[in-house]
Order: sequence, then C-alpha cells, then structure tokens
Amino acid sequence: LFEIMSFQDFGKPGAGRRPQNYNHNARSSLPGPSVGGIGVGESRDPQFSAVSDAILQYQRNVGILERITRNIGTKSDGPVLDTQLKVQVDVVQQLGVKIEKQLRDEEIRIQSMPRTEAGRSRATHIKLSRDYRRVETNFKNILLEAKRKRSLTDARRREMEEHDQRKKFEEGLQDDNTRFQIQIQEDKLNEEIMREREEEIRNINKGMHQVNEIYKDLAHIVASQQEQIDEVEAHMENANQNAESGLQQVEKANAASESSCLIS
Repeated sequence: LFEIMSFQDFGKPGAGRRPQNYNHNARSSLPGPSVGGIGVGESRDPQFSAVSDAILQYQRNVGILERITRNIGTKSDGPVLDTQLKVQVDVVQQLGVKIEKQLRDEEIRIQSMPRTEAGRSRATHIKLSRDYRRVETNFKNILLEAKRKRSLTDARRREMEEHDQRKKFEEGLQDDNTRFQIQIQEDKLNEEIMREREEEIRNINKGMHQVNEIYKDLAHIVASQQEQIDEVEAHMENANQNAESGLQQVEKANAASESSCLIS
C-alpha cells in the first residue's frame, strides 16, 4: 500500500497516494549526485520531511563544493578560492552535524512509536540514512580530491619557485663571473702598470749608479792629477832652490874674481 521514493521525491506530486492535507508546494529535487530510493510510507511525516530537506540542502552544498574544487589549479585559483573552499567545507560539515542529530533524534522517536508506524518510519529512516551516507561519501571524496589537487598545485608552485630561484642563482653566477673577469682584467692592468713602474725605478737606479761611477772616476782622475801637480810643484821648488844656490855661487865667483883683480 505504500510507494518507495527517494528523499528528493519526498513530497513531490505523483509520488504515491497522499493524504488530503498533503502540501502540494513541497520542494522538487535539485541537481546533484543521484541517490537511492527511500521508503517513507503513505503519509508525509513532518520530521522526516525536515530530514529530507536537510539532505537536499546538504547535497546542494556538496555540489557547490565540487564546483569550487574544480577551480583548484586553474587561473581562478588563489586566496579568494581558498577562502571559499574553507567556508563551503565548514557549511557542509555543519549541515552534516545537523543531519546526524536529526537522524539520531528520529531513531529515538521511532522507538516510542507503535509497531506498525515504527516499521514504516524505520524503513524511511534507513533509506534517508543510506542516502545521507552516499552524499557524505561523495563529500569525503571531494575533500580528498581537493587535497590532492591542492598538493599537486603547491608542488607545481614550489617547482616554479625553485626554477625561478635557480634561474636567478645562475644569473647571479653569470654576473659574478662577469665581475670576476672584469676584476681579473683590472688586476692584470694594475700588475702591468706596477711592472712598468718597477722597470722605470730600476732604470733610474741604474742611471744613478752610472752617475755615481762617473763621479768616482772623476774623483780618481782628479786625485791622480793632484799627485802630478804636487810633483811639478816639488820640481819647481827644487829648481828654484838650485837657481838660488847657483846664483849665490855665481855671486861668490864674481866676488872672488874681483878680489883677484885688485890684488894683481
């Protein structure tokens, strides 16, 4: 007597026999992962309707999370997407906590129902729980996929950063090598200048040595000529003395001659 329907069909027109007070403004199904059928009985239980609506909302937000996850690693990826992902995960988790509590409350309520109504409600509860678990599994798979894509994106980002750092390092090495070559050239130039200056100093010292030797030679020449001059002076002195002695002898001879003449 009761029709089997999914939680997405719960309350939809044509989904089995309805009581006269059935709400024809009930929600229709939303896009998202397909779910299994759920037995709910002929009458619409407001408590189970709330759980069904919560699962629909849960499924809708899981779908939003899945769309956000697809953008990881694309041009749309960035801090804003990370924030959206975190907020959406938090929303889905809060909805999950809410549904878990609703299912536990319904389990407790079923225990206090009459046997016939409890059987019908338990079947609905089982199928709602099964449908929620399927969406929850999809949610967990999306989280794993988001984590995998984020890890892959971070790995690629790190690889690009390492590549950029390596490129900058190599460019720095090239700059250092250029500066090193320039420094080598400057050192060679300075060394050449120092060698030239050293050669000039050496030539100057050599010239000064030659001048010193010339002065020594001149001094030696002057000293040797001085000896000759002294000898000449000595000879002239001797000659003068000899001349004076000869003059005296001449004078004596003249005097003697005159004396001889007078005597005669």
